[in-house]
Amino acid sequence: MFVKLPWIDHSKCIRDLDCVCASGCKEGAFQAREESETEPGKAKDCPIIDLEKCKRCGDCEHACPEGAVKMI
Repeated sequence: MFVKLPWIDHSKCIRDLDCVCASGCKEGAFQAREESETEPGKAKDCPIIDLEKCKRCGDCEHACPEGAVKMI
């Protein structure tokens, strides 16, 4: 059986501190990063996905307004 996993396209992610994928994940699989020291209001990097917590529901793909999250 083929199981899709979430993947973040770093070229599309805007590193928002209030990432809707991180705040909307019911399993807590998305973890937003701490604030950048050089870019106020932005995270240091794209969110981290904890694949142990991820239930592969695809909600993150639908929630991302930039289309940076894909289930592959």
